[in-house]
Amino acid sequence: MFFVSLFLLLSLFINKVSSYDPNEALRGVWLSGAAYCGKEKYYTMKVGGPAAGLVVQDILYDKKTDLQGYTGILSKYSNIYVVIRGSSSVMNWLDDFEVMKVPYTTYPECGCQVHNGFYKSATNVKNDTVAAVKRLKSRFPSYSVIVTGHSYGASCSQLLAMELEKAGISTTIYNYGQPRVGDTKYAGFANTVIPDYWRFTHNKDVVPHVPPTEMGYLHSCREVFEDSTGHLNLCSEANCEDPKCADQYPLTKTTTDDHMTYLNHPVSCDASTV
Repeated sequence: MFFVSLFLLLSLFINKVSSYDPNEALRGVWLSGAAYCGKEKYYTMKVGGPAAGLVVQDILYDKKTDLQGYTGILSKYSNIYVVIRGSSSVMNWLDDFEVMKVPYTTYPECGCQVHNGFYKSATNVKNDTVAAVKRLKSRFPSYSVIVTGHSYGASCSQLLAMELEKAGISTTIYNYGQPRVGDTKYAGFANTVIPDYWRFTHNKDVVPHVPPTEMGYLHSCREVFEDSTGHLNLCSEANCEDPKCADQYPLTKTTTDDHMTYLNHPVSCDASTV
């Protein structure tokens, strides 16, 4: 009953928006939380809430960067999911991330640059990810492919969705607390490759503010901002760094407190599994 009420509440908040599904947004939060259970538990965990019934199909893992994630299916919604785990320590990640930008060679025509650390992580699992999704699409050709993640996992998932698109697999993205991925050219280009992209931010969450724009980074458009009351606001597509949304707060006024809760759900293993 709680989940039904929350679905209805979200629908009321964003009833002017027909381009994305509030129920899918909630499923993405729960799946992203379950990713924190870690690769040793992916096959045995039981995701709860609106994502109940998920069947994990493949584990995605890169030993060098410790990227972890999984693919899975929710047959009752005819969806294939690619889910990438966030960093296990937000503060350590903020201290240690590799902020240098490197050429984005997946799409040379973009002429853009992306975050070295995120791109390295995604590149190291792109072949396994594409192969896993192709296998699932061959079994379930009518299923949609949804890519999701939280924090570091959100940035890597965006890059992996771009790899899937390059391989001819259409994707939808629901991301939460995502850091910036690339420069201005990349931000705009990603929106043209994946029109169905939704980036959720929560109040004063620090992570969407890094790496800072002063270092030449910019977010892609289609931000959905969750304010301190839980109200969802669809942000401007004319300005991807909408001053009425997350960007209303300068980096010095942000906090890690809002990072681990999205859509009124703790993004964690314990809260997302039964």
